Amino acid sequence: MNVCELKIELKKKGIKGITGLRKHELEALLQGYKPFTGKEKPPKAKPAPKAKPAPKAKPAKKEPKPQAAKKPEPKPAPKEPVKLLKFTEKVDEPSSSDKPPTLSNKSLDELYVKIVSLEKRLADDINSNEKKVVEKSLDIYKTAYRYVRKQFMESIKKMSKAELKKLNKTLEKKYKESNNKDADTIFEGMFREINKLL
Repeated sequence: MNVCELKIELKKKGIKGITGLRKHELEALLQGYKPFTGKEKPPKAKPAPKAKPAPKAKPAKKEPKPQAAKKPEPKPAPKEPVKLLKFTEKVDEPSSSDKPPTLSNKSLDELYVKIVSLEKRLADDINSNEKKVVEKSLDIYKTAYRYVRKQFMESIKKMSKAELKKLNKTLEKKYKESNNKDADTIFEGMFREINKLL
């Protein structure tokens, strides 16, 4: 397996902290071994200070931290609608009457990243006029996303294994160049669908 495939398998198992790891380290993680990195040193050095009673007197200062935990609460709201757009959702077969909507020339990852951005914008405290504009834009992007995804799903079904492998390599290149976790979600979904046909 190449680096991208290893990362996909590790993400399926819920293993985090794979960014920056080399191929042999990813393979070790996949086999259940934890590769040695510089990040592992701090936890080993911490057991010695446990004997000091001084840190135990600080819990009173840690009590205000629940306020920090309250801030992430509004974040789950934008994530819920986004989940409906993942490749795991059942995709309707595109009909011959489907007309390309606005933005249908955009790639799946571009559309998805914009949708996530608009969802987050809606979660912010914005006035009613701005909210209407954002909601309208979001609807346009979601419509385009669903259309482009249908076209992708239909096209890969018609491809030969050689064409699928070529497409996989093209997507792997974009995946490696991507620095956006939302775009990565889409690339990984594409890889899964292509691998089902290989």
